[in-house]
Amino acid sequence: MESFLLAVSVVLPLIVYMAAGGIIRKLDILSEENFKAMNRMIFRIFIPLALFFSIYKANLKAAMQPELFIFAVVSVLIAFGITWRIIMRCVKDRRDAATMIQGIYRSNFVLFGTTIGLAMCGDDGMAAIAALSAIIVPMFNILAVILFESIRGGEMKLKETLINIFKNPLVDAGILGIVVNLSGFRIPELFYEPLSTLGDIATPLALVTLGGMLSLGSMVSHRKCLIAVVLGRLVIIPGFVMALAIALGFRNENLVAVLAIFGSPTAVASAPMAQAMGGNGGLAGEIVAVTSLCCIVTIFLFVFGLSNMGFVV
Repeated sequence: MESFLLAVSVVLPLIVYMAAGGIIRKLDILSEENFKAMNRMIFRIFIPLALFFSIYKANLKAAMQPELFIFAVVSVLIAFGITWRIIMRCVKDRRDAATMIQGIYRSNFVLFGTTIGLAMCGDDGMAAIAALSAIIVPMFNILAVILFESIRGGEMKLKETLINIFKNPLVDAGILGIVVNLSGFRIPELFYEPLSTLGDIATPLALVTLGGMLSLGSMVSHRKCLIAVVLGRLVIIPGFVMALAIALGFRNENLVAVLAIFGSPTAVASAPMAQAMGGNGGLAGEIVAVTSLCCIVTIFLFVFGLSNMGFVV
């Protein structure tokens, strides 16, 4: 019963927030364009603030565990490489292929990781997630730039690639958070409270926006692509990685951090990046919406299973 209640406590907020967005859209309080504008605002302001403060508040030195970091980084690279190889062989349209590859390997680690970590492990879970986000989030963005530059046939110019990477607000927020944290500098309370509060609303606001952006649209014509991404992003990759993590002895907050990386839906930021870099922006948005909806079931099952089997106490 406790395992069931824990799983419900993790998933229920996702349902409530996304349902609120759907109701707002249904009542015509906000239009699709309004939600898209909100999404850009969240991507550029609120999520970077949330990432910065999660790293700023974390005890990075205590949370720095080499074995967990190595496992996470290697697993992301392997997932990226295998996905690239399989999708490029199976999907003819290179724009669709690149968009699907990004949709499978790149998770909404910051947004959903925060929700999962706090619900399951409290501050201990957040410390591990914050420390990992400082590496994993920039890594996701670097791989995405490399992916789209390669797929669209552009010449890989190191200078332009680095500029594109460091233009990303999540990369900048992660690096700034690490620098400020390790420097020992303390943000004055006068600024800390309002800025951290803005970061705190990132998760509910982003989920409400996702709920408002859910639409059947062209999902029917893309159903095969969407099914493949959902299975890869939410079932196959997290299933294999979680099994390996358990076999290697990861437990509690470390295992929750792994689940946050590999069990979360596709990153919200993947849609604007796909649009800007020659991918299929429409398909990317559908992938974000569908994986965000389906993860309600898969995250529930993962949380319930891990708790019920005693891997997360």
